[in-house]
Amino acid sequence: MKLTIGEHAGFCFGVRRAVDKAFACADDQLPCVTLGPLIHNPQEVARLESAGVRSVDDLNQVQEGETVIIRSHGVTPDVYAQCEARGIPVIDCTCPHVAHIHQLVREYSRDGDAVIIVGEPDHPEIVGIAGWAHGRVFILPTREAAEQAQLPGRALVVAQTTLRRDRFEDVLSAIRSKVQDLTVRMTICAATSKRQQEAEALSHEADVMIIVGGRNSSNTKKLLETCRLRCERSYQVETPQDVQRSMFRETDRVAITAGASTPQWLLEQVRRAIEEDAEKSVAKE
Repeated sequence: MKLTIGEHAGFCFGVRRAVDKAFACADDQLPCVTLGPLIHNPQEVARLESAGVRSVDDLNQVQEGETVIIRSHGVTPDVYAQCEARGIPVIDCTCPHVAHIHQLVREYSRDGDAVIIVGEPDHPEIVGIAGWAHGRVFILPTREAAEQAQLPGRALVVAQTTLRRDRFEDVLSAIRSKVQDLTVRMTICAATSKRQQEAEALSHEADVMIIVGGRNSSNTKKLLETCRLRCERSYQVETPQDVQRSMFRETDRVAITAGASTPQWLLEQVRRAIEEDAEKSVAKE
C-alpha cells in the first residue's frame, strides 16, 4: 500500500488562530467560554473543555467574570452589542476572511440594497454574515434555489468561505440571469480552494481517499463530495476507530486529506491506524 498525505490537510489559518487563543486562555487560567463550539470537531472541543474552556449556546449562559471567545465563523453585530451592554469581555477570533465579508456586506447594503449569500442557510458563518446586512438577504445553497427565488434587480453576491468553487459558479450563473445590476465578490477562502484543488488531484490518482474530519464539519463534507467525483472509494472518518481494514487492498494507492477544523494530532492518529491495518494485512498473508 502506498500512502500520501495532502500538504494542505487540516487546520486553516483562522481555525488555528482561534484554537491557539483558546488554549492560551486556559494556560493563563483566564475564565473563558466559546459562543458555540469553537470548531466543528468534537475531539478538539473535548480537549478544550478538559482544559477549562467550555462552550455555551447563548450569552445568558455566561457567568460573571467569564470572557467570551468569538469563534472563527464570526457573529452578528447584535452579539457584540449585547456583550458591551452586559460588560462581558470579548476575545474576537473571527477569521479575517470572514470579517472582510462582514465589511463588504455592511458597506454595500448601507442604503438598503439586497445581499445574496451562496452557502448553507444554517451554517454559523452564513448566519453571522447575514446579520451585517441593512437590507434584504437571500441565502441560496443551490442553483435550484436561485432559480426559484424572487430576486431584486440590484444586489451584491458573496460566498461562504468554505464553498466549492464549482458550486458557487453554478449558483452564480442562475443569479446572473435574474439580477441585472449584480456586484460579485469572490469570497471563497484561498486556503479552502487550495485544499479542494489538492483533494481533487489526489483523488484522481488514488484508489482510496480518506477524508478526516468531524461529522458536523461543512468543509469536510465538501471535500468528500469533491473526492467522490473522481474516486468512488472515498470515506469520511472522524477518529482512528472509524478506519476499517475492509476499506483497503494491499496494492491500493491511499491518499489522506482533512477538513479545515481537523487538528494535526487527529490526522496523525488516523494515518497510524491506516498503516497499522496495512501491516496487519501483510503479516496475515
